[in-house]
Amino acid sequence: MTKNSTTGWFAVVLGSLYLFGTTLVPVFDAGDQVGPRAFPYLVSAVVILCGLGLIVQDRRNAKRVPFSWGFAADRAIWLKILATMAAGIVYGLVLDDLGYLIATFLFMIVVSELINVGRHVQNLVIAVVFSVVTFISFALILKLSLPRGLLGGILPF
Repeated sequence: MTKNSTTGWFAVVLGSLYLFGTTLVPVFDAGDQVGPRAFPYLVSAVVILCGLGLIVQDRRNAKRVPFSWGFAADRAIWLKILATMAAGIVYGLVLDDLGYLIATFLFMIVVSELINVGRHVQNLVIAVVFSVVTFISFALILKLSLPRGLLGGILPF
């Protein structure tokens, strides 16, 4: 398989799963006439069509270069990707208990240390600023409820 056919099949499968998930969205009689499914149907159709387009284009291409994931050659990059995915899973698991500010700060420290190796002060500043600015933006300005966790009794808002 080539990169285009691999990406195309991935898009078709992902779009199909999204389309199936869209059919499970409940529709209510009240509300707008378009309903909650219109945009997800459109997104899934576009993703599936783009994936099919990549597959067809790849089949017509005379110069088809086999695709290699490069696990052995790019081992360090793949390990960083796996570590980032693991950090994201742990972030999701501890978010309610630790709260948004602490969990996001810790997640940003881990990810920035993976990406921005050796710049500890810069990574610390990025983690603090990102956590505080996004918390203020979502919790205070947009009035969205974020987990307060360990800081629940300390935060004045």
